[in-house]
Amino acid sequence: MKVCNICYNQGAYMEETRIDVELFTAFGGRTVCVRKGSILFLQGEACDEIGFVSEGSIDIRSVTPDGRSWQIQTVGPEMFFGDVLTFAGERRYLGNVVAATDAVVSWIGRDDFLRLLCNNPELLKTYLTALARKTFDVKQQVKLLSLSDLRSRILFWIRLGLGDARFGSVPIPGTKERLAEILGVERPSLSRELARMKQDGLIDYSRTEITLL
Repeated sequence: MKVCNICYNQGAYMEETRIDVELFTAFGGRTVCVRKGSILFLQGEACDEIGFVSEGSIDIRSVTPDGRSWQIQTVGPEMFFGDVLTFAGERRYLGNVVAATDAVVSWIGRDDFLRLLCNNPELLKTYLTALARKTFDVKQQVKLLSLSDLRSRILFWIRLGLGDARFGSVPIPGTKERLAEILGVERPSLSRELARMKQDGLIDYSRTEITLL
């Protein structure tokens, strides 16, 4: 099952073809182990290589001029990052890249990555599928953030997680702070609106999930 990245569930993109990190070494890449909390790149730093997470996860968080931090993306196992920036020509990270857990991360240059894909047709197919899905998810996130009120955003996010089902439960991605970042609001605002929606009989919720009634 493919999972929308704005729900920030891990392992969504590359699950069909597991990548041996030795492939990166064979094509000029490098692999390192990083500790939780390690800052890999700062917002605005050059993005000269394509990253791949084989174990653990990393967060990409944008910092606004007033000091607020917003989650852009969580990159879990079998997922790439920096690839869009590298090929788009805008080679600067849009946020701080921080290890959310202990992780194993590989980096490979753009030309070496192209050689890797050309020599592995199945990997190329899987990567292009993942890239298309990533583009779709970005459009979904733009649509979510374009909604003017928080209740509409919450309902959109829940229905996105439910897929074709009309009712059911969607897991909260980590913490309510994380969900608030996804919805583009502060946590107190989210908590108040969830309480109102529960009082109105639209949803029920716990620490781990939200249920559409």
